[in-house]
Amino acid sequence: MTINDDKKIDILILALKERYDSIHNIRERVQGIGIWALGLLIAAGGWLVQSSIILTDDQKIFVILGIIVAFIVLRYVYLEDLRRGFIGQQRAAVQIESALKLFTPGAFCGEDTIYPKNWEKAGTEEGGGKFFNSTTALLFVGIALFTLAVLLNGCFQEHVLGPDSYSYHSARWHQN
Repeated sequence: MTINDDKKIDILILALKERYDSIHNIRERVQGIGIWALGLLIAAGGWLVQSSIILTDDQKIFVILGIIVAFIVLRYVYLEDLRRGFIGQQRAAVQIESALKLFTPGAFCGEDTIYPKNWEKAGTEEGGGKFFNSTTALLFVGIALFTLAVLLNGCFQEHVLGPDSYSYHSARWHQN
């Protein structure tokens, strides 16, 4: 079976569109999970700060460890799998773009290239994309704020006076 050059170009363009769609889908997943995780952390921290619930030290440790374990699973299992897929899609797109001569000077417009030369490094260590790093950094900020809310829980609330406290007996004395 022989495929003529025009048909090969059509196939490459369709394959490139699929790679671009996959890249956009992965970005949307990462962004979505990042926004949801941040939202939940901020909402939980805000609720904890304004609520009358005071956690014991053991409960604080349990909550913080739970958040750390959830972050590790989210970042190093789920997001890492998406990152590997993202890089693979980028590298495949670069190969197709190269086959279409989008990085070749003079192939389409004078001495210039259609795409900037540094885009050829997409999906490599030399590529400039920091999307996953910035999402991870935002998750760290959310975890830090939530951890701070947990650690400060109860610090700014008036302590409930129990029957064994001096202030309780003093308050009762003044009422009588």
